[in-house]
Amino acid sequence: MSVATTPTESESATSSSDAVAELKSVRIDELITGRRINSPIYDAHGVLLLSENSVITAEIKLNLKQRGAASVQISNDDLSRVTLQAGKIEPAKTQAFSFDTDLTKKLDAVIDAGLITVRSKGPAVKEDAVFLGRKGYDQKQRQHLKEQHNLNSTALSNMMNEALHGQLADESIVTTMAASYLKEMCTDVDNTLTSAIDSFSDEGLASRSIESSLLAMAVGIEMDLDATSVREIGVAGLVHDWGMMKVDKELLKDPRRLSDLELLEIKKHPIHSLEMLQNISALPRVVSVVAYQVHEAFNGTGYPRGRRGNSIHMFARIIQVADIYCAMTSQRPYRPPFSRYAAMANLIHMARQKTVDADVVRAMLNILSLFPIGSYVSLSDGSVAKVLRRNGQNYTKPIVQRITDNEGNTSDPELDENIIDLTNSPLTVVQALPTPGSDELMTNDVGN
Repeated sequence: MSVATTPTESESATSSSDAVAELKSVRIDELITGRRINSPIYDAHGVLLLSENSVITAEIKLNLKQRGAASVQISNDDLSRVTLQAGKIEPAKTQAFSFDTDLTKKLDAVIDAGLITVRSKGPAVKEDAVFLGRKGYDQKQRQHLKEQHNLNSTALSNMMNEALHGQLADESIVTTMAASYLKEMCTDVDNTLTSAIDSFSDEGLASRSIESSLLAMAVGIEMDLDATSVREIGVAGLVHDWGMMKVDKELLKDPRRLSDLELLEIKKHPIHSLEMLQNISALPRVVSVVAYQVHEAFNGTGYPRGRRGNSIHMFARIIQVADIYCAMTSQRPYRPPFSRYAAMANLIHMARQKTVDADVVRAMLNILSLFPIGSYVSLSDGSVAKVLRRNGQNYTKPIVQRITDNEGNTSDPELDENIIDLTNSPLTVVQALPTPGSDELMTNDVGN
């Protein structure tokens, strides 16, 4: 089958406005490759694009996009068959600004002296971590984790507000939080990560900080760091962006392109974070250094100091990658979230451009795979699966959990036959799919 080019008179009549009014608009990226449509597909003007009983192929989707279409109109009956919709899945030069303060000068002197190296204080956490292969998630642990994530988000949000006003009631909250998460990760890191993704529906600073912290801790474990280092990464991930609370909220909500002066206001926030964290005695000393450097880039194009390579603390390089991933997969006033696949593809590109540390991105690939845990994919047999677990260095062959068959019928994801290790299966991933009900971007172009 091929994409229709010019509709006949009868086809045009069939695609009248009355008929199209009964159809549903679907983004082309949501169409599942390999699925057959029972009814024709039209464009927004009622022009026939694809005849009934056609099979959706990658070539057809490309042709549709080349016609300039971003979405198509399909029947309600086909909606659940060829997409994940229908509720079947639960779910310039400006005013100069100096970054120099007495505090930053002292910290820069420490960094320039090379006193920020990471030294092992014990065995690698990875030696004690449990890797569960095809085993599904422990639902009791998962429910406990979700409850804990929400409690921690509230506690962290309260702590941030207290720190903003210099009135912290309990300085130990974040260190206790990081230690608790490390224990959970040693039991099942995949469950810990995906339960956080599923728990947070808002894009608040606290919830995103928890996600960034967990992902950074997982990367630290993968990079053979010891328990003390992983806990310090966790604490730094939880507090590194607190300075954002001092940035004008209207700037952060504005969908327009910001001026250079407005961007400078945002770029001040690592200094704000540093000043806030210096007043919290319970934090490990390295945390403020990491918060100060998280937004530096490996190639020297970051801020506030434009440092590069190993002059950026390893923990900051780790949290930077985690923070970028979480930022890309979050809603922004000026764009929808990127899909997890697109976010990972972008990070790989950034590693090639040396914007971020390639070793950190490589470790993240080991953790999340190219098709990250929690994301949706279509398989070569036409079925759809959710990525359940990583699969070591088999980036393109994660362990997946089938959720619909090749006709769009719901599968029982708990059945052993529906948990598939793609390294031991003839099946392959055909495409990455948007999360059901989302408007995720599938492109690999980050933009601004």
